Amino acid sequence: MLMSKSNSKISNNIFFKNIKFRSLLLGLFLFNCSDWIERLCISWIILNTTESILATTSAFAVTQVVQMISSPFTGGAADKFGRNKITILNGFGRFIILTALAYLIYEEKNFLTLAYIAAAINGLNRSFIVPSIQGNILNSVKNNEKIKAMLFYSLTMRSTAIIGTLIGGALSIFLGIEEALLLAGGIGIIGAIYMLFISKNSIEIKNDEKYFQGIYSGLKLVFGNFYTRNLLIFAGIVEIFGFSFFSLLSSISKFILNSEIGTLSILQSAIGLGSVIGIILLFKWKDINKAHVLTSYITIIFGISIFFVTIFPNFFVVVFFLLIIGGCSACFDAIQWIFLQKNIPDHLRSTAVSAWFITIGFGWTGHIILGFLSDNYGLKNTTIFTGIILMISGIIYLINSKKY
Repeated sequence: MLMSKSNSKISNNIFFKNIKFRSLLLGLFLFNCSDWIERLCISWIILNTTESILATTSAFAVTQVVQMISSPFTGGAADKFGRNKITILNGFGRFIILTALAYLIYEEKNFLTLAYIAAAINGLNRSFIVPSIQGNILNSVKNNEKIKAMLFYSLTMRSTAIIGTLIGGALSIFLGIEEALLLAGGIGIIGAIYMLFISKNSIEIKNDEKYFQGIYSGLKLVFGNFYTRNLLIFAGIVEIFGFSFFSLLSSISKFILNSEIGTLSILQSAIGLGSVIGIILLFKWKDINKAHVLTSYITIIFGISIFFVTIFPNFFVVVFFLLIIGGCSACFDAIQWIFLQKNIPDHLRSTAVSAWFITIGFGWTGHIILGFLSDNYGLKNTTIFTGIILMISGIIYLINSKKY
């Protein structure tokens, strides 16, 4: 009897019963794996070349600025012209850029400029791919399955971080940065070919409005809602002082733990593992109206963990707190996406994601601030300051959110 109930639960799970949903998750896995390898390599290239934390965090800032500016137009394009076309074109574009960067590194030419260009194009790619795949995934399931679909989406994105960074780190150590970058581009092009293959059997829901009218409609839906707008404003603050912390990882590995890129890949993988654990725990979450309170508690824990990362500069202690940080970051994003998409019509889902990109795009200021403070006042002091600001922000938002 217990076995039959268990089998029934498995067969009714959207991951097992919905082939289209499962296929889209595999496409997401491929694109995201390429993204994580690229991010690992570019941050290490810049840090190793310049020895400057600000120069390294600036690459992340470039990525976010491009995302913020381009996202309304890329999200609108995905809704209007087809999400599958967008992801396919980006897969091929990423391969070309990363191949060029790998060649310049191999030839020992001026590759630093191209590394920043690659960071900018990475931002452009993300502003196309994230809204496109997220929109398609949500439209592939029934209304009562959308929360679980977003949790599976988040779980796939975060689990890829473990695999992508470990692969990127191993290749960089044993073969070289060039080979790791070529692999990142290769996985991206495999993702593009795969999306081309599965798109033949899928019917996309497109926006029939004029291009700019569609962008306006989607953004108005998101920012016109009091509760969604407040959550996104808070997300912008957390992005500046919380998620910007991730741009310091290569510096923490090099200057605090006195290690090389192999340790950096382990640190990033720890964040990925923590993210997976966090999303699995979030599957128990049922009440979407508790989103604001839940994000407040998560932010407070996020800040405490960042605070302790450099208080105890031991490899195993750092890994432990990075597991918690990974879980907090994954849950924070997943809750935002679910709350953001709950009242959005199917033909505007990608544009709705662009509203999120606009808000978190201000995180570029965090990368610059943290890089500047680290170079001038010390990496440890900066990390402690970041943790304190995040804790205070979470407490203030928790008090305010209880009012409504």
